[in-house]
Amino acid sequence: MTVADDYFARVRPLLGRGLSGHAVAVDDAEVALLVLELLAGCMLEDVVVTRPETRGALARHLAWKRPFQPLRDAAAAGRIDARISARRPAPAGPALSGGVASVRWSAARREVSIEVDPDDRLLWMDVSYHVARAVRDALLGRAPWPEGTRWHGHPAWPFSPSAAPVAAPRPDYAALAGRHLVVIGCGSVGSEAIRALAGAGARWTLVDDARVTAFNLARQWYGAGDVGRPKVDALAARLAPAPVCAWPARLDASGLPALEARLRADPPDAVLLATGTHHHGAIGELLWRLGVPHAAACCYPQARYFEVSVVSPRERTPCLCCFRGHLYRGAPEPPPMTDEVASFLYQPMDDARRERAYADLVAEPATAIETMRAGEVLARCALELCARRRSPWFQRALGAGTTCLLGGNVARPLPGGGHAYGIREPGQVIRLGLDDIAGTEDTVECGACGRRMAVALREAAPSIGDDADQALL
Repeated sequence: MTVADDYFARVRPLLGRGLSGHAVAVDDAEVALLVLELLAGCMLEDVVVTRPETRGALARHLAWKRPFQPLRDAAAAGRIDARISARRPAPAGPALSGGVASVRWSAARREVSIEVDPDDRLLWMDVSYHVARAVRDALLGRAPWPEGTRWHGHPAWPFSPSAAPVAAPRPDYAALAGRHLVVIGCGSVGSEAIRALAGAGARWTLVDDARVTAFNLARQWYGAGDVGRPKVDALAARLAPAPVCAWPARLDASGLPALEARLRADPPDAVLLATGTHHHGAIGELLWRLGVPHAAACCYPQARYFEVSVVSPRERTPCLCCFRGHLYRGAPEPPPMTDEVASFLYQPMDDARRERAYADLVAEPATAIETMRAGEVLARCALELCARRRSPWFQRALGAGTTCLLGGNVARPLPGGGHAYGIREPGQVIRLGLDDIAGTEDTVECGACGRRMAVALREAAPSIGDDADQALL
């Protein structure tokens, strides 16, 4: 098998031929670069770049990602299925000051106009995610073409578009200068979180024992030339000249003492935990015991839903184990959510039983659109843990103890009404906390941090109440 044969092997089960029969026109390929990368990961091949001077950046980028299949210019065929207009905001535009961007949709023209600053990496990723997901689903007939203008970057909840612009300061990227970030798990979520925070001056320790395969390229921050290299070495090269300690270690139970020794010898300012395995919980317990702030992400099957938990021991947030197996997230999704996966997600288990029941929670098959979203949310939370000036949405989550963020890349209606996990809009992220602990006893005691939590006997998804996410939607 060749790289070309394997590249889309984990995408075809979801998309079939995907976007290979469609053509997209774009003016500024630099501002729209990430949107086009995400669509190319869904097998888009035909692109018309109406500003030729910007085509070089796209060609170089995709030559790095998939040199075996360059984009074709569909201009001669005259068939355009979607148009993407992209530009940076005007420097003097007061409505776009700070970290706010606009996306204007026209269903009649099948056009989307993006105004965003790519230098604000997290906002650029957020806008690119929303645009790429909507364009893909519309071209594949899974959703109607959107209409109207939406604004991204609201300080109260940056994950949901709003109906009007609200000026907001950029995230405190400068706070990462000189900070030590440890990333445990450099796959689809971990590598994209690294991409989101690259170039901000952090010092990195990367932990993963895997090598890059052709299967990884379509949705991880690796290029075709990285195939066969240890992931940590490939990412270290991408992060240069930032200082990086690449540790190709397998973190199962036997590897925890070595991890503890490293963390004690060189304490991190924050850990991004993205193993996607059943060892996730044990590593979270270790980080809590050492007092290390961390953000932990995992995707559900096919990355249709994901969660990111923020843990700050110094601020006495709930720990990762407070939530694992205890949260009531609303009614689970019907198949493809199997009984085995539902049991893994919703029922308390000891480590031995968890290992027997489900070895790895792997988001397969999935596209980069879904997994990049989880990586972006993970990166945003890790940045806030380090920030000197924290954003209003993060302060609110900490103050309310709603530090488990549950996101959905789809909104799946349930036969009896409502939506799976309470996610009513694709792209929505909601907050869950200690009020959403479910069980059959009066209280639950966390085995990791000793917190005693009141139990809510729920038969319906928790209300979002006055959450900014609901107001913005």
